[in-house]
Amino acid sequence: MKKTLIFITAVLLSMSLPAQHYSIDGTVPAFKNSNVYLMQITMDKQTVIDTARSDSEGNFHFDLPEELPIGMYRIFSHRKMMDIIYHNENIRFVSNGNEENNIQIIESVENMLYYKYLYIKNDNQNKLSILQPVLAQYPKNDTFYSVLYNQVNKLQNQIEETAENIIYNYRNLLVAHYVKVDKPPVIDLSLPPEQQKKWIIKHYFDDMDFADSTLLVSNILTSKIIGYLSLYQDPNMNKEQMEDAFIQAIDTVLEKCLVWNVMYESVLDYLVGGFENYGFEKVLQHLAEYNHLDEMCENTEKKKELEHKLELISRLAVGKPAPAFKAVDLKGDTIDLYKIKSEKILLVFWASWCPHCAETLPELKKYYDPAHTGKLQIVAVSVDEDKNSWEQAIADKGYNWINIGEMKGWDGTIPEKYGVVATPTFFLLDKDKKIAAKPNNLQELESLLKNP
Repeated sequence: MKKTLIFITAVLLSMSLPAQHYSIDGTVPAFKNSNVYLMQITMDKQTVIDTARSDSEGNFHFDLPEELPIGMYRIFSHRKMMDIIYHNENIRFVSNGNEENNIQIIESVENMLYYKYLYIKNDNQNKLSILQPVLAQYPKNDTFYSVLYNQVNKLQNQIEETAENIIYNYRNLLVAHYVKVDKPPVIDLSLPPEQQKKWIIKHYFDDMDFADSTLLVSNILTSKIIGYLSLYQDPNMNKEQMEDAFIQAIDTVLEKCLVWNVMYESVLDYLVGGFENYGFEKVLQHLAEYNHLDEMCENTEKKKELEHKLELISRLAVGKPAPAFKAVDLKGDTIDLYKIKSEKILLVFWASWCPHCAETLPELKKYYDPAHTGKLQIVAVSVDEDKNSWEQAIADKGYNWINIGEMKGWDGTIPEKYGVVATPTFFLLDKDKKIAAKPNNLQELESLLKNP
């Protein structure tokens, strides 16, 4: 990982001018008298790097350090945000606090170009979202068809021409890299409507350079990937069908990323995290089984982390035996998971300080009878570090199931065995202690508990 970071930094610095002091000055009335945060964007992650205080009119100022890497940054306050490109120049803008169409760039060539492009793209795509479905259904022999056809083409070409102008005339700027990736493909309207989607899928990444390091310091690539995945969705699909479609899509994406191991690892990590959030187990198992990490020559820290994560995903797949553990519970009894006799065992990983746990766990009491645990036994494993808080939460809420607390936080042996990184996390086991389900929320869990 260290070598990878050095490499990326070297690439980015090679595009930079000699170090100087630059600043960001903004006026956003919606941000008045509040903290304004400057966040660095790397793929799908945002890291706060500075905080400013706005005045009564919403004016704020950031002095940027000399060593600040170039890339995309986000300004955030009051749940409103705007993204800006930093490439060694002062940035001044005025905004009403909403993105893209409502920001006026006063100083910064990169951002003037970027927001000009975004305004034209968004405005035209809004019109296209109305006109394209009409064109697909409109009788071709009607005289108005050609008018509609030409208008759709004109709107597409305006986006393309704006993007190509930036790409060609400002090729040394970051905005050219980002617009090249972001611009939508121009659809061949001569194709039948049912063929147009296939054409977009085939040509979606035509202008992409997956070895472009600047994409790692923005959210442009992740947005592009989301757009590609959406082409495989159908509202009539069930979850299993959707997962099958996504597997086809991610195989294409990852194959294109093989041109650069750093890009491959970054995109794979992004996909794993995204599908974990949605509980798409079949996709995750595919990523765990059919990735190309073993083909990567450099054994980076990122690669090691991914290999560990994917190994854990494979080991904790539905149908696999649950990791065994023994622990002393709150009552002082030794609990051996594999000696619990019950048709279903619900493992709950929680914490006394977790607000979602405080909302969710009390709902489980209506399914649990401590006097009759042959149907369902609940084992709650805490990631608390403070014993008093843990015991008090159990007493206050009346959790009468098996309560285990190692008081080691996330570093407890049981949470580590189960790869727990968030609370609450659920594992539903069958009578043979095999993982039957990993519900993502209370609704999914209740559906499983209600069914025999």
